[in-house]
Amino acid sequence: MLRSRGFTLLEVLIAMAIFAILGLASNQMLRSVSSVERQTKEKTSQYVTLLRFNQMIDRDFSAVVYRGIRDEYGDLRPAISVNQGLYPVELTRSGWRNPLKLPRSQLQRVAYQFDGNSIKRIIWLVLDRAEDSEPKSQTLLTGVRGFEAALIKPDGSRHEVISAEDGDELPVAIELTITTDQFETLTRYIDFPQYMPMLNGYLDPNDALDEESEATDNVDEIPEIPADERAINDDGQPLGLRI
Repeated sequence: MLRSRGFTLLEVLIAMAIFAILGLASNQMLRSVSSVERQTKEKTSQYVTLLRFNQMIDRDFSAVVYRGIRDEYGDLRPAISVNQGLYPVELTRSGWRNPLKLPRSQLQRVAYQFDGNSIKRIIWLVLDRAEDSEPKSQTLLTGVRGFEAALIKPDGSRHEVISAEDGDELPVAIELTITTDQFETLTRYIDFPQYMPMLNGYLDPNDALDEESEATDNVDEIPEIPADERAINDDGQPLGLRI
């Protein structure tokens, strides 16, 4: 009668070692896939945030108007200023929508502030500020190590500071340099509109209400898009943010 032969101790140990190696490899592969997925989500989120930041500054600088203001101390500030006071960039823009028809201007004073780690967008509800005028802030970009701005004049010269007396030769573009933890150093050149309204320039904003209201009445409104067309593109596909 033949006796059945079992596994030897050596064979069992070899089999256990093989299964252990396969399990370890599977675990490492799973951890690697999870890590790649997490990094991809982080990079995607950072890229989307940067994209929204660029869209915001594009909207602001494409709507610049030359209307100087008075700050909370009564001092004259140019329509566009860089590296003056607390803000690397400060400007007056048009197109502040007013669907409720409130008694206010369609012009808006906007500034960009760098606090050492993030870039914030600052807005005021009035152009010529009083001592109690409180700005509102919104954080646009985090993980920022540096934020610099300079204005470009028609002759191509670069100016890191512009004063209220420079209204006879207005800037045509702005240079923004941003250093971030994720994308290192990014430099953008943004052209100002070729034909910008001059609302009393840098001279005296106090009596500009008539000119201001006339200019803002002519601001082109963004046409409303029918609801059935708003969510699809030219190919009939749903709209979405492409990364």
